[in-house]
Amino acid sequence: MIPTTRGWLNTLQLGLLVSAIGWGISFYFTFASWKVAADELYGMGAGIIAYRPMFDYWLRMASSVFGCIGIASILACVRPKTFASLIYLLGPFHFVIGITLAAAAYNNQLNTRMHPTFVADIIFCFLAGTLIQIPLIYNWKRLRNIDSAASPGSLPVSSV
Repeated sequence: MIPTTRGWLNTLQLGLLVSAIGWGISFYFTFASWKVAADELYGMGAGIIAYRPMFDYWLRMASSVFGCIGIASILACVRPKTFASLIYLLGPFHFVIGITLAAAAYNNQLNTRMHPTFVADIIFCFLAGTLIQIPLIYNWKRLRNIDSAASPGSLPVSSV
């Protein structure tokens, strides 16, 4: 259930907004020329990437998918009750991606001197995931406590 209290709803929407911005910025690479995109990736520590048609294709594919996650996040931010099912997936999604990126950074021995942006990506995933998930967990526990308080001492009905 989506939280209805203003503070928790605002926290949830902030997480969705962070998600929308973090993923939506990827559209830049969808529409940038190969030269501009390769220069940006070079600045992020990727090294020189020569043009190859398949690399260009993968760049457009990945950046447009990432951008669409941003669109889905902003839609969920604006209409959280309508997109509740999506919101329940977005919190864990960010944690899975964050763990994947952290493991990849560790396995590839990345450091901020050579690859300055990977830490921001990992922090983004855990921040967005936390801001989305905490209000949902709080609301779930609150509703569970209300349900248990409404029927103290009652036994569950078993089907016969």
